[in-house]
Amino acid sequence: MEKTDKRREESAENSPKNEFIESVEMEEGAFDPNTSSEKSTAVSPAQLVEEARELVNQSDSEVKDCMEILDEDIEAYEEMRSTVVEGSMEKAEAFLAEVGLEVDALEESEEENGMAFGSEEPIEPMLVKDLSSGKFSAFLLAVIAGIAVIAGWIYVATEKLGMTLDLSKVPAPEVQHKLLAWIGGGVTGGEGNPMMGIVILGVSALIVMWAVYAIRVHFREIHNQKVAVEINEEAKFYCSRKEECKKEMERVSEHIHDVIKSLHTYDVFFDELNAKFRRVLYLEGKVPFGEYHAKSREEMKDASILIDSLKELVSVPMADESGSLSKEGKEALVRSNHILDLYREKLYQ
Repeated sequence: MEKTDKRREESAENSPKNEFIESVEMEEGAFDPNTSSEKSTAVSPAQLVEEARELVNQSDSEVKDCMEILDEDIEAYEEMRSTVVEGSMEKAEAFLAEVGLEVDALEESEEENGMAFGSEEPIEPMLVKDLSSGKFSAFLLAVIAGIAVIAGWIYVATEKLGMTLDLSKVPAPEVQHKLLAWIGGGVTGGEGNPMMGIVILGVSALIVMWAVYAIRVHFREIHNQKVAVEINEEAKFYCSRKEECKKEMERVSEHIHDVIKSLHTYDVFFDELNAKFRRVLYLEGKVPFGEYHAKSREEMKDASILIDSLKELVSVPMADESGSLSKEGKEALVRSNHILDLYREKLYQ
């Protein structure tokens, strides 16, 4: 128990403040969409995605720590429950059965005494993937555009020169010379320069390639900015749900600690009653219940009430259908503590 408490305190101290909570905790308690929009556009898509990944990883880590602590708490509860129910309470129950004072049998609840809070997270894990820059696809489109420009020049040149190219083989050198000469000046009516034709082909192709590449990357960046903002907002929403899940596990853990504390009290009371019952058997012997001293009968009835109260506490399911802390479990703990308080007051009257 001390180990679990220490882990809980360390987790609370070392856990960084949830960035999503910080972003929405404004002075007036309101959300300003203009400020959020300005922030989103001022941050690059890569930064937004990285921020989302850090938020998700941090949230998952904190919930995982809570789940580990909760598992330890459940284990501590089961150990304490076994100690009391199969130890001091069972001894008191056996004595009452000997003297003819029967108590109701313990009804085991389903799924490990109602402790089925679940070891799996109810929220589907969120995987944050990196966004594609679009540079590779832009490069491929640019290459295709460059080839299309060169092919266009050649097609126009063959049409103007009245030539027909055989696409199944590489044109002959003299054909290439004519085409390049037309592109390199023949288009204006001059003789043309084949070298100039090569330059014009290369430069025009490069200009178109650069334009296609730049436009493609630009539109991809706009798209990525939009997607990154959506991912970032989705991550914040995911973290808010995780935070609620974490708070619920903390409430469950706190409830289990309260139950364990009550079990310790039951154990002490039953130990004392069992000692009294040994004294009763030694001094008064084994006789029918009605023949025992009034004080002894009163202590036996008190033990019966405590046993019934404890059985209700450990048999009522703590978890509901959704795996959260059940209303019945909380009410059973309240009734149990009330019985313990009444018995404690009676001891000191």
